[in-house]
Amino acid sequence: MQSRPGTVLKIGNDLMLVVKYEMHRAGRGATNIKMRLKNLLQGNSVDRVFDGEDKFEDVLLDRSKFEYLYEAGGMYAFMNQDTYEQIELSEENIGDMKWFLTEGLRVDVQQYEGKFVGILLPLTVRLTITECDPSVKGNTADGKITKDAVTNTGYAIKIPGFVNSGEDIMVNTETGEYQERAK
Repeated sequence: MQSRPGTVLKIGNDLMLVVKYEMHRAGRGATNIKMRLKNLLQGNSVDRVFDGEDKFEDVLLDRSKFEYLYEAGGMYAFMNQDTYEQIELSEENIGDMKWFLTEGLRVDVQQYEGKFVGILLPLTVRLTITECDPSVKGNTADGKITKDAVTNTGYAIKIPGFVNSGEDIMVNTETGEYQERAK
């Protein structure tokens, strides 16, 4: 079973949005999958652990291309790129994906039976480092020495020692990890 945040699964009679996904390989090839799931029909969230052999039905949702505009009071505004219709999604619908939203970012907004239920992010996003420890002379460019940093969205991330404040980086939206310097 391979899911990513934003995927919708049918578990029993419930439609569950994958908010967070972590795969853990234990000894002897066993795999456990920990997911934070949001029930799209009831609105509540639960943490569940599944065996790697568990099977679920993927639910196909209607998708529309939207552009992220801004956040105000825990509501995230998006504009449809075709119709210019604007919608707002709550922080509950967005989850930890909020850390990767920057003005103008293009996302897929998902709908189920006419209700907006979530977003799908690109695999990588460009973020700017706003705070980090200074680079230490002698840190090599191989990236093995890391330091704590904060991005323009407030996201806390580990970055290689050679990256400085003010630089743009690419971040993997599935893992939340530094990918590379932005080109």
